[in-house]
Amino acid sequence: MPQTPTLDARLRRFFAAFAPDAESGDPDGFGALFADPFLVADEGGARPVPRAAFLAALPRRAQLFAEAGLGPATLTDLTYQRLDDRYVLARTDWDAPRVDAGPPVRLASSYLLHDDGDRLRVVLYLNHQGLPAA
Repeated sequence: MPQTPTLDARLRRFFAAFAPDAESGDPDGFGALFADPFLVADEGGARPVPRAAFLAALPRRAQLFAEAGLGPATLTDLTYQRLDDRYVLARTDWDAPRVDAGPPVRLASSYLLHDDGDRLRVVLYLNHQGLPAA
């Protein structure tokens, strides 16, 4: 009988799919990680985002990182709390390297994930701060 992966292993696999090459390599696969629609929250408030609009905005996101002098962010820390049988709150820290050297920029995000037992999906993405000015 195959062993069921632990929640920790499932979350690590889930967030590994957020790597920059994963985002650009298979947009439909990356998009499947998000509910349709899902909520995005930041300092300006919360708003629903259709999955297709989010995927269409990913190239602009890479451009914003470049304009801020940053390379693609990599996951550096993941903590989580199972809220009930269906939801997990994950807090992540990401480091974005500066293209002109210097210490990386730390970015923090939280995700409310729906867990249907087979897969995880983002239902709320909370960005804790914006990108620094270039």
